[in-house]
Amino acid sequence: MHITADTMTESRSAIIRQISASPLKINLMELGFLPGKTITLNHAAPMGGPMAFQMDETLLALRKSEAALIEVQLL
Repeated sequence: MHITADTMTESRSAIIRQISASPLKINLMELGFLPGKTITLNHAAPMGGPMAFQMDETLLALRKSEAALIEVQLL
């Protein structure tokens, strides 16, 4: 099932499938959000606030709108 990272539930892991075309695509890829990488939603702030994703040994926070650009497949 393919969804976007902004709809993941906490403690759920997924494999990145692709990053949607956007001016932020290169920035997300430079941060390490690359196809084939596994991410886990560590925490999502209430009221549509930032989301913290664990990737390897790094914890990265993204705005919900940025996470919506990342298409994932749940594990």
